[in-house]
Amino acid sequence: MSLTIINSKFITYTSDLLTIDVLGGVDLMQLERMISTLRISYKDYPPMRSTLDLYNDNHTDKLIRSICEKWELKLLEVSKTVHTFICELENYKLERLKYPKGKELSTFEMSEQERQSAKKYLSDKNLITNLKTDFKNLGILGEDENALILFMAMASHKYENPFSVLCLAKSGIGKSYLLQKLSECMPQNAYSFHTQISENALYYFDSHQLDGKVLFIEDLGWTNQMLTPLSTLQTQGKLIKTRATKNKDGLLHSTTFEVQARLCLIACAYSEKNYENLSLPFLCLHLNHSQTQDIEIMNYQRKISAGLIDKTVMSESAQRLKCVLASLEPIRVINPFAPLIELPTDLPHPRKTLLLLLHFIEVVTFFHQHQREQKANEQTGEIYIESTPEDIKLAFALLTNSLLRKVDELSTTARGFCNWLQKYLDEAQTKQFTALDIRKAKSIHPRTLNRYLKELTLFNYLQITGGNKYRGGFIYKLTYLENTLCVQNGIETSLKNTLERIGGEPPQETNEKESKSKDQTTEPTFFEKDYKRIRINEKEKHTLKILMELEAQNPSREYIISDITAITKRSNQTEGRHLKTLWQQGKLQRTFRNKKYYYTLSVGQ
Repeated sequence: MSLTIINSKFITYTSDLLTIDVLGGVDLMQLERMISTLRISYKDYPPMRSTLDLYNDNHTDKLIRSICEKWELKLLEVSKTVHTFICELENYKLERLKYPKGKELSTFEMSEQERQSAKKYLSDKNLITNLKTDFKNLGILGEDENALILFMAMASHKYENPFSVLCLAKSGIGKSYLLQKLSECMPQNAYSFHTQISENALYYFDSHQLDGKVLFIEDLGWTNQMLTPLSTLQTQGKLIKTRATKNKDGLLHSTTFEVQARLCLIACAYSEKNYENLSLPFLCLHLNHSQTQDIEIMNYQRKISAGLIDKTVMSESAQRLKCVLASLEPIRVINPFAPLIELPTDLPHPRKTLLLLLHFIEVVTFFHQHQREQKANEQTGEIYIESTPEDIKLAFALLTNSLLRKVDELSTTARGFCNWLQKYLDEAQTKQFTALDIRKAKSIHPRTLNRYLKELTLFNYLQITGGNKYRGGFIYKLTYLENTLCVQNGIETSLKNTLERIGGEPPQETNEKESKSKDQTTEPTFFEKDYKRIRINEKEKHTLKILMELEAQNPSREYIISDITAITKRSNQTEGRHLKTLWQQGKLQRTFRNKKYYYTLSVGQ
């Protein structure tokens, strides 16, 4: 007598007397009943079929009597066979409930030679250069910095605080290709790849399906219901959802679903969505979609079609990177230079940005663990490694473009169009244009062009100088705003200054206390006399300083309130009040035309 599991939907029980087939399997959701469809066979007679609840004595007694009457069998033998079958089926059901999906164990195994090679690879001083070479062998071209960031983020799935990255690009740029190539570098059962995930699917994952694994999402849905659980799981490490459900009697009761996992998310999304303004706890990367990148990719596609790419080298690189990731060990990272790292005040969401930067520095140190000296905590005995100035320098070099992108008020595609427009107008030696002129010079959909023009006009990059909406369209003029460029230059200068400060020894506690005491003596307190007036004077000086910087770049120009608010992010009313005060003090001159005040610096300023 044995129970044979053909699959979950077809189970066979064979005894000396009868053969019983369970059609459709066993419902694991109903613990209080076991409704099954049975096909019972005896020798060469036609089989008997019946659907019943095997936990119901009336049903089973009726089944036993029917079998005895149909084939003239002894009641005791049939009863023994049926009840033995029910016990076997019940044991199978309980076993499936205990291990519902058979938790998978890691099956990636390295040989001793591969292990030693991976450690040597990680200990090499040219680690970053070797990684770029392997990425090129895999077919990842023109995305060296982004690929390095993504690979280090993938390596952080073994770290106590994993790092997540969101790749942004237009359709057809190669987001899915990049994710597929990187997933080939992951050891088996160390990642979970999904083309798309619904809004509520994350709440119903088993914890072991996400904890300590890389979650690849090829197409991330753009909804708050999708992004909120991902952000919560990234920051808090758990998701708890309670909803109302009905029991078998139709009564409502609360059911709680809980997922606990250290999330390492690598996802792709369409770049038109403004993810930057949401202050997500993920690093947003913008993939390369330049014309040079298109040419390089097309040349690579031709080589593949011509059979000029060695697939053996590609598979060897993928296997080598798998061994590299598998060779990393969990270890704590401490950054002694963290108190010296400061970000410019112009960055939006400074708290999230600083947290991402510090987190990525730890990930870089974790990835270079074989090149860092292990230390032990004297009190707890915990082993840890410390970040070095080289780690911080590498993190700054990789994240500079992302930080600069954060301060850009335009979307990625609109910024690309604006750069192209400047080159086009310089080549055409004109300052004015219409939408028709752009359509003649560049193949672009009219609605897409209209969206770009509206966005550039909204942020004062374009100015409507004439024309008619219904007759030939508006005539636009490029205003050559350089506010974003000034802010980006300030960020680069701030990062360089930070690296210069970090070049020495880690800060001591005494120095930190002294700096705090100095700040406390110079910074006015709320209870100080004329505190409000002092703060207003400081803001007015800051506004005048910005005007002086803009004047140095473009002398004798006129300024309006929006030029200043674009930099300071203050309201028009506040900056208008500061400009009026500076005008009353004689530091500015102003004229009124077109329902606006135009300011210029006074002579001698």
